[in-house]
Amino acid sequence: MTLTHFIGSELVTAVGRLKPAQVLGPWRKHTPAESRRRARFVPALYDDDHAHGHAELCLMLEGQCVFSLDHAAAVLRPGDLVVCPAGHPHAEAFVRKSDPYRLVWWSLNADEPTLHVTRYTRRGGFAMDHRMTLATLPAEARQRLATLRGLAAGPAAPDLESMREAMLTLTLALYRRALDGGEKQLDTRAQLVRRAAEFVKAHAREPLTLASVARAVHVSPNYLTGLFRSETGTSLGQFILQERMASAQELLRQPGASVKAVALELGFADPFTFSRAFKRVTGRAPSHLLQG
Repeated sequence: MTLTHFIGSELVTAVGRLKPAQVLGPWRKHTPAESRRRARFVPALYDDDHAHGHAELCLMLEGQCVFSLDHAAAVLRPGDLVVCPAGHPHAEAFVRKSDPYRLVWWSLNADEPTLHVTRYTRRGGFAMDHRMTLATLPAEARQRLATLRGLAAGPAAPDLESMREAMLTLTLALYRRALDGGEKQLDTRAQLVRRAAEFVKAHAREPLTLASVARAVHVSPNYLTGLFRSETGTSLGQFILQERMASAQELLRQPGASVKAVALELGFADPFTFSRAFKRVTGRAPSHLLQG
């Protein structure tokens, strides 16, 4: 399915069919666990302490998944929309490994709002099909972003018509952008990978993790890892290690450097752990770079 067809047909239809009983969130009598079949959450993508400083909307397109909101899990089915206000922990996982599903995420980050489509299949695991920026849309669409942020932050379940109108306005703006500028210009997955790589290079002397890089670019660790590998052919974990060992080589060549000091500066627990990682990447012990 092309991006244009997805936006103009599937997404418009899914948003247009939203029903009040399918809008779920942290409000009393509207939580997923109260309104849907309860489920046991077993982490498969990320743990259910995953939270953001911005709101997110999660729309179920097809299949079924276990969704945890505020550490209470339920099974979602097509048409369900979960509102995750800022600071509320949430996570997703498959019901069964054999059951595929697909979701649309509306990330309402103030600086970098996006819409991204994610999926799970047993063979392919977790993957990101599309990612589009909402920050460069026309003024009317950006106003609807502000509307969605306000609705997501409210103390009660949001008015469905207001939410649907805002989501449809944004969807149609994306559709026009796809028709006018072409799908490749609208899809920002390559930009996301480039930003993740730039973040790693800029912070290579810090004890980076997959989670910290994912937080910096506002996506989940597993989705970023899968996307990074598909775009570059290298795993994100390996890329982080390579960049950190490149920084280590620079530090080891400085006068008066020691393996212990460099290991501590890079945030390793001890020189042995650092030396093992260094040799795994370069094939040699770090001591060979020390100046006599």
